[in-house]
Amino acid sequence: MNSAVFKLIWFAFPVTKAVYAYLAYSNPIKVNNSFSPVSLLMLLFGFITCTVSILLSKKIYKKSFYENKIVKTFLSKPNSDEKKTIFNLFAMMLGLAENAALFGFIQYIITGNLIVGIILFAFCFIAWLFNYPNASTNDGQLN
Repeated sequence: MNSAVFKLIWFAFPVTKAVYAYLAYSNPIKVNNSFSPVSLLMLLFGFITCTVSILLSKKIYKKSFYENKIVKTFLSKPNSDEKKTIFNLFAMMLGLAENAALFGFIQYIITGNLIVGIILFAFCFIAWLFNYPNASTNDGQLN
């Protein structure tokens, strides 16, 4: 994997958010901005997943992180190439950021709370910005 593939995936990431926004806009849902337990639960889950994505966004390129015993046990095959491991971790961090937008969309469909949906989309975009694939300053090299 070279850095162009990582950047292409990173730049294509907002497409799904545009689809979520279009689906939310096209469905006639009555906006109800009261904070129900479902809205707050989705907000909490989205905040946690985005925070984990932001905190690990630059650590995934460091050799000490992806050669950690826990990471090797759960996330990579025994003789896996380090670039594939970094790519898998990169995709997981983008997936954690994606969860916030998905939770925002689902809770909007269920409860009609537009405020929580917008907050979760904002969390998603902040986590997306932190996940820009710039490994040249870290131990790992993408080229």
